[in-house]
Amino acid sequence: MAKYIFEARDICKSYGVVHALKGVSIGIGEGEVHAIIGENGAGKSTLMSIFCGKLRPTSGTLHRNGEQVSFGRPLDAQKAGISIAPQEINLVPDLTVAENIMLGAHETSAIAINWKKTWEQAIQHLLEIDESIDARSKVFRLSKAQQQLVQIARAAATSARILILDEPTATLTSRETDKLFDYIRRFRAGGGAVFYISHRLDEILELSDTITVLRDGAYVGELDPKATTKEEMVRQMAGRVVGRGNPAPHVGIEKRDVVLKVDGLTRLGEFENVSFEVHRGEILGVSGLVGAGRTEVAKCIFGLTQADAGTVELFGEPFANRSPLDCIAKGLVYLPEERKQEGIFPLLSITENMSMPSLDRFGGVLHMRTSDMLREVDGFIQRLRIKLSSPSDPITSLSGGNQQKVIIGRWLMRNARVLIMDEPTRGIDVAAKFEIQAELRRFTDKEGLSIVFISSELEEVLDVSDRIVVMHEGKVKGIPTAASATQESLLQLAMS
Repeated sequence: MAKYIFEARDICKSYGVVHALKGVSIGIGEGEVHAIIGENGAGKSTLMSIFCGKLRPTSGTLHRNGEQVSFGRPLDAQKAGISIAPQEINLVPDLTVAENIMLGAHETSAIAINWKKTWEQAIQHLLEIDESIDARSKVFRLSKAQQQLVQIARAAATSARILILDEPTATLTSRETDKLFDYIRRFRAGGGAVFYISHRLDEILELSDTITVLRDGAYVGELDPKATTKEEMVRQMAGRVVGRGNPAPHVGIEKRDVVLKVDGLTRLGEFENVSFEVHRGEILGVSGLVGAGRTEVAKCIFGLTQADAGTVELFGEPFANRSPLDCIAKGLVYLPEERKQEGIFPLLSITENMSMPSLDRFGGVLHMRTSDMLREVDGFIQRLRIKLSSPSDPITSLSGGNQQKVIIGRWLMRNARVLIMDEPTRGIDVAAKFEIQAELRRFTDKEGLSIVFISSELEEVLDVSDRIVVMHEGKVKGIPTAASATQESLLQLAMS
């Protein structure tokens, strides 16, 4: 009997002269949760794409129950009992939840789809993950967190015995994460196996049986979650000791000028009577459970939606009838949660993506001052430590975390004065997260930048913020200082 139910041996993947994977060998046993960790660009997603049939390895072999297999497409992997719930949402928005879950896995009767059995199967898989989602709802009406849970249910609906979960809790809060962990434990107890990718090291230590570390496309080693520490995991991932990026909160922040004032902001069905102030040089965290209304408030302030009541003041002046263009012109910028759908221009280069809002600054008499633009772009690439081959490469050549850094650099380059950042470090590794936090703090300290920092990670909100707006079901439940708050107190407010 084979030691592993699935094994990769000496897997290499090259794109021309770029080696994304360099001889990686890894296996998983029945009833095992095997965590894969590494910095952005370490090769985690490339390896998982090979496991689920989205990519073919340049060399190396895959083995299922000791027998060599080859996957030319995702369906081949599914037939071998392997399915993936990717980090980026990949659902059909105009279909219902049930239709998405059973897409490609419909129950059939004779030559037709048996919709009754298909519907029953969809509900069964959904209830295994989360009982609060309406199976009849169209996917586009769900929150990003709910869509992520539906995506996991769809992966399970393929009768998979090996699940690949890529950053499954990135959009989830503690309550939804607990439900997912319960499901994973039941799946493991039934003999299923899980490859689990996450930058949340606490989750890795709590859930996994084995931890494999990748760095720069190569296998570094295996760690025992019962014997290792977060510090050792970070050191193995980075190949160096990484310092934390959580400096002490600013002192006397309440005495500084108010740059953004939100008073009684209401949008029916989304949020009600939301009020807070942001001071010059302050990082104001925004926390809350899924459905709290955090993103909806941010989009309304930025003018993507219109409020039914309430006012917004920017730099002491009323700011009514806002549009995103008006906000950007006045120095108020919103970085969206979904970078691939709303944040990047996938057909353009890294340089073009970063410089897009600032092109007017580089206009010459007869032509663009391209050299000046490239010099400034390169400066932000260095400061944010963006890993790339060339600034002229397409932005899609970067890992998700490095794409996010480009978006952050875009607005720092535009000299934004107030940044509303929605889950800005989602999908970014620990070392890069600390670097970004330190860079944001440097901009608040040295240049008076003010930031509204929305995050589902309570630890991150506490690390980076001066004060924290806690929301629940569209209402503000409190605004404690980060120094006086704990994860437990924030969660208690968020559930009250």
